[in-house]
Amino acid sequence: MKRPTIIIGRKEHSIQNLTGRSWRLLGEFIDSAPEYSDPDFLEKHAAFIAQFYDGVSVDDVLDMPMEEILPASAEIRKFILESLTAKLEKIEKNSEEGKAQSS
Repeated sequence: MKRPTIIIGRKEHSIQNLTGRSWRLLGEFIDSAPEYSDPDFLEKHAAFIAQFYDGVSVDDVLDMPMEEILPASAEIRKFILESLTAKLEKIEKNSEEGKAQSS
């Protein structure tokens, strides 16, 4: 699974390591569900994105080409969900193997 990156200026930034806070931030973003009609629609996406990159501010994200902001937000959401799913599947598989071995 490729780690999401964004380019600010000429510098490429890679997403931070995911933590429990990452899951909470994703949940809060999904719960707030910004809509296209919201005047701060892009700002909400920019704020979401900036939280996942060291040294990147909301204004930095807003200075990105507009057509890159929404895909970057979607890529982060997808990465978090895929990462969590992979971990949960691994835990479940290990748990099932442990049960089979102890039987």
